[in-house]
Order: sequence, then C-alpha cells, then structure tokens
Amino acid sequence: MKLLAVTVLLLTICSLEGALVRRQAEESNLQSLLSQYFQTMTSYGKDLLEKVKAPELQAQAQTYLEKTQEQLVPLVKKAGTDLFNILSNFMDLKKTQPPTQ
Repeated sequence: MKLLAVTVLLLTICSLEGALVRRQAEESNLQSLLSQYFQTMTSYGKDLLEKVKAPELQAQAQTYLEKTQEQLVPLVKKAGTDLFNILSNFMDLKKTQPPTQ
C-alpha cells in the first residue's frame, strides 16, 4: 500500500513539474513574440519618420493639399449658397402662409 502511495505521489509530482516546464516555455515564447512585435513596430515607425522627412514627399503632400483645396472651395461655396437658398425659401413659405387656428 505504501508502494502504491509513493508511486502515485511520484507520478503526480512528475506531471506537475512537466506542466510547469511547459507553462514556463509558453510564457517565454509569448514574451519573445511580443518583444519581436514591438521591435518590428519601432523599426517601422523609424522608417516611416525618415520617409516623411524627405523633401520630395513634403512637396507631393503640399501639391496634393493645394489640388484638393482648389477642388473643394467651389463645392463648399456652392453648398453654402444652396443651403442659404433652401433656408430662405423655407422662411418665405412660412411668411406667405396664413396662420392656422
């Protein structure tokens, strides 16, 4: 009976130790994966920052903004006049309708 109890105890200890080793291996694997991810993101950010500092990219962005502004300014002015016309027509309708009781 004592031999059976000692055998069960040894098997339990070995299985718990194996689970602990596997768990520690998984944690270190996860930590290395996260550190690799952050290192990749850091290097990507540095590369992107260097590309933004290039004068040709800044010139392209400036040209794009100017073209966009040239296209949007007339649309915004037209939308403003259309909105003003709609609101003034709405106000004129209220003035011309007789009050209802």
